[in-house]
Amino acid sequence: MLGKVIDFFTNILAELCGWMLLIVMGLILVDLISRATGTPIYGVSESAMFVMIAIVYLGVPYAEKMKAHVRVELILDKLSPRSAAIVDLAMYLLVVGTMAVVLYAVYINAGVSFSKRQAIAGPTPLLVWPVKFVMVVGLSLYLVQIIINVGQGVRTVVRAGSDDPTTKTGDA
Repeated sequence: MLGKVIDFFTNILAELCGWMLLIVMGLILVDLISRATGTPIYGVSESAMFVMIAIVYLGVPYAEKMKAHVRVELILDKLSPRSAAIVDLAMYLLVVGTMAVVLYAVYINAGVSFSKRQAIAGPTPLLVWPVKFVMVVGLSLYLVQIIINVGQGVRTVVRAGSDDPTTKTGDA
């Protein structure tokens, strides 16, 4: 049930990231044209940067769901299916711990940014905290997706153990 809800949200966010990429391209185009005509618009490049940050953090849960992240399988390819599944599960457990710490730190940072009304200085100050809370949302969904993958990893280890001929007992 939770997996389907997370899938729904990650699919929507992936679609949203595609549209936000068009917004970034538009902002950069406007910035280039306005600078070429000698009438630069302040805050356009900073806004594009904020949107790019949102694209990355909101797209990470979908990449994890699709297992489209970069991973080195040099060692895993040399292991038996069960051993590879165990190593993969151990790595996911390390990622859960790491991402929980990262999420906590980003959440605290976003709260401080909100309370201090942190902004990028300029003719039109741009508030930073909305982007930081977008990062919190993206990292939260990423952590949940990793936990779902841990559950799948446990099932894979159990299945690989039941299929492993060295673990079966028989008449010798």
